[in-house]
Amino acid sequence: MSMQSRGKVPHFTLRPHPVVSMVLILVLIVGLLTAMSFFSKEDGTDVYRQKGVFTLFLTAVITICLSLVATAKLWFTHLWKKNSTHDRHKKHSKHHPAIKEREFHRER
Repeated sequence: MSMQSRGKVPHFTLRPHPVVSMVLILVLIVGLLTAMSFFSKEDGTDVYRQKGVFTLFLTAVITICLSLVATAKLWFTHLWKKNSTHDRHKKHSKHHPAIKEREFHRER
């Protein structure tokens, strides 16, 4: 899924966003450790268990949202190519009457 740029250097455009991916990993680690901390403090009153379940739920919601944001480029295939309309415009302008007239005068 890499595209080649002009200098023959691979241009990885479809990988997940690196900053969002790091935040995703950080949220997962902090959320899971916090939930484990709440579950380990459980003394039979179910107060810490409720906090642990809420923390897991909140971590799951944030993780899903960040996963969608990090992989947004994969969901919208029409945005994969940079300047995707440029080629269509170039093909269209080659057949445009004004361009044909300019080329006609250039040939003379």
